[in-house]
Amino acid sequence: MNILKRSWDLEIVAQGALGVCRFEDFQRHLGISRKVLSERLKWLTSAEIVERRKYQSAPDRYEYVLTDKGRDLLPILAAMMQWEERWER
Repeated sequence: MNILKRSWDLEIVAQGALGVCRFEDFQRHLGISRKVLSERLKWLTSAEIVERRKYQSAPDRYEYVLTDKGRDLLPILAAMMQWEERWER
């Protein structure tokens, strides 16, 4: 359950579900610092929630895509968003 406690993790997963996969795009969409985003992506990768894939060489560039484990979080995110819509108006 650590993913539900850590800052930015759910937001990163939600952006990944919307098709965001490159570091700069996560940073732009979330307004998160490079340092924090790098730390969170490393943790999400080690937890097998996202997978780091090379999409370019020279210079090496990577994208981050949701794994099956990460996609299994999507119904939870949807439920949380519905709850927030209902109760946080």
